[in-house]
Amino acid sequence: MPVLAQFQAGVGSGVITPDLGKHGPVYIAGFSQNRRATGVHDDLYARCMALQLVRRPLVLCGVDSIGLFLDDVKKIRERLGERVVVSSTHDHEAPDTLGLWGPDRATTGIQEAYNEFVIERTVQAAREAIRNLKPARIKLAKTADAELDTFIHDTRPPVRHDSELVLMLAEEVNGNPIGVLVNWANHPETLGSKNTLITSDYAGFLRARLEELAGGTAVFINGAVGGMQSPLGAKLEQPENSFERANHIGRRVAELGAAALRGAPVAAVDQITFREKTIQVPVANVNFQLAGKANLFAGRKNMGTENVMTSVVGYIRLSNGEGPVLEIATIPGEMYPELSVGGIERYSGADFPDAPLEPPIKQQMKAPFRMLFGLANDEMGYIIPKAEWDQTAPWLKDATKRWYGEVNSPGPEAAPMINNAFADLIKEK
Repeated sequence: MPVLAQFQAGVGSGVITPDLGKHGPVYIAGFSQNRRATGVHDDLYARCMALQLVRRPLVLCGVDSIGLFLDDVKKIRERLGERVVVSSTHDHEAPDTLGLWGPDRATTGIQEAYNEFVIERTVQAAREAIRNLKPARIKLAKTADAELDTFIHDTRPPVRHDSELVLMLAEEVNGNPIGVLVNWANHPETLGSKNTLITSDYAGFLRARLEELAGGTAVFINGAVGGMQSPLGAKLEQPENSFERANHIGRRVAELGAAALRGAPVAAVDQITFREKTIQVPVANVNFQLAGKANLFAGRKNMGTENVMTSVVGYIRLSNGEGPVLEIATIPGEMYPELSVGGIERYSGADFPDAPLEPPIKQQMKAPFRMLFGLANDEMGYIIPKAEWDQTAPWLKDATKRWYGEVNSPGPEAAPMINNAFADLIKEK
């Protein structure tokens, strides 16, 4: 009988907190221009989990960042020389690594020394995860506890959340924890637009509490946060824009996840599949075009004279002889949750009311556990169902002004192109 390859797992971590002197001025990303950091509340991290069977390792990294363009992710991949997925948490209290929140609308917020620092620390964390590979087993868990929805406010119809919490615990064969990867969808912007302290937001509290309860190193990767999935506006007892609220959200998500992991059976894995497909997305967003021409992206995101954005969509599957046990979609931006779990609606005010409805990403999967990594390997902004696209009046639901979303989306073709690419990847033998 053939001897099955030994499944292995390892974790690594690196601090990516900016030095406000060396990397300054540090412009905090996510709300408006010229929000300069005045201090550090807690550290930012690049955290990685490596998985391996016979072939090269696959490294899954979560980075406390507003986002990293594909150009910077390519540098990480080239230096590492291994297969790696880099997903940004989309932290709105971290430095501007995309260039859109500098001192004014005409000046980039990217500090090259800081972007390079993030790249190198992520490479180091990934290398550490590979060095730490050891014989392991995994346990998978998920929960759709109703409390998870209370942490999310959606500002645009149709109100949809992809709030299921999915976890993968890697442990040594003797049961000692190695690390836990947790996937959940919510903007890390609990502190709001007035905060000037660098912080990982609720993600840091989530990881710390999960490590207390489950052991090992926690790696957080965000999900379908478009549309807009946010703690801002959520009906909670803790004050808005407070660390108290961020702490509460993070700790409760961790506690619900740890409870789901208790008693979870071991999931046998004898195959790891990783595929990617390059896509060319037309950029209809005039603001994106102008930002490129003004070099706000600092040499990144070259859209050329055709105004086309190059990106990648990915598919990961962990399986055994009985079939897939975990499937993961890697999506290069902020996907609206109805594109992930379903619920796209047609509105009379939409610009393309008769557009075909994209089959939801998670509904295309067959594994009992399904993850969607948002802002994976790139950030292209909001990914909106084409049938819900609304850039010209009359507005959806007879609104008096345009809905937020299209202003930060490359255009109406992004969703169909990403969905089609994923459909091809998941069908590939």
